[in-house]
Amino acid sequence: MKPVAILLMFLFTVFSAAGQYLYKLGAGSLKLEPFALITNYPVIAGLSFYVIAAVLLMYALKHAELSVVYPFIGMGYVWVALLAFFFFGEQLMLVNWLGIGLIVAGVSLVGYGSGHG
Repeated sequence: MKPVAILLMFLFTVFSAAGQYLYKLGAGSLKLEPFALITNYPVIAGLSFYVIAAVLLMYALKHAELSVVYPFIGMGYVWVALLAFFFFGEQLMLVNWLGIGLIVAGVSLVGYGSGHG
């Protein structure tokens, strides 16, 4: 996989995770009223981050195969778990840490295999 595709996918996962973080911040004051929704700035910012992430994904797909790029989306789970742990005080059990390790290992293997296949 080209280095530019790796960078784009890294940025995609960071922007997606940041969008989830912002959604969580906005969820505390979420009301299903039109004015309340459009003035919920964390939710609006989260949507904006998702749009940016989608554009980054499309550019990554321009530079690499879908079967190689798509597994990198799994890194979003890692970033979200870490954000939840550090910023929201959510607990991660041993099994969660093992899962994170497996995701990182799996993404690494897919990335390595793409360059040596």
